[in-house]
Amino acid sequence: MLRLNIRHQLPQTDLRIRRGTLDRAVTTPAQVHTNQQQARSNKGTTQPSISIDTYASQTVTGRRTMYDLTRERGQRGLSDVQQAISRRTQIGYSRAENGAKKGDDIATQYRNQLFSVKAEPVFSLQWTRGAEISVQVPRVVGETDVGNVTAQIEPQAVSADIRTTQGGVQTYLSDQGFIRRWVTEDYYDIYA
Repeated sequence: MLRLNIRHQLPQTDLRIRRGTLDRAVTTPAQVHTNQQQARSNKGTTQPSISIDTYASQTVTGRRTMYDLTRERGQRGLSDVQQAISRRTQIGYSRAENGAKKGDDIATQYRNQLFSVKAEPVFSLQWTRGAEISVQVPRVVGETDVGNVTAQIEPQAVSADIRTTQGGVQTYLSDQGFIRRWVTEDYYDIYA
């Protein structure tokens, strides 16, 4: 025989309570603002320096600095490159027009050019006397700062400063209710 089993539970509600508060302060203290600048010496010494100028003495005697030498050699190199490009272009056009003609031996011309290469001149730089030397002695620089202290007081009127926190009550469902039904054969179930 079939038996009908039923189990149920009622819903349960609960409360959350937050209590209200009241805080009261009778007076507000005066406020003091200070501005302080420390005294400082702000003085120091400069470093000694030595400078040596040999450019004027070398140019008078005809000698050059590395900068002058590289500038001169750079300009000469640029001019040589432009002349070489022009010469090679003319030789190329000449070879293109006359290369296939009888009696024009290109290999012999290149061999003659290879052995007629000129060596670059060797040059040297020598030190000369008469350099200009200037020395700067150290100096004391800066001014003394005596500092400053100021105070500003802001009194407050006597007043009642009241702070409140609002209370509250919140209701919520802590357990949800239910009804369960099930069927068993020849016995009753206590829980499902």
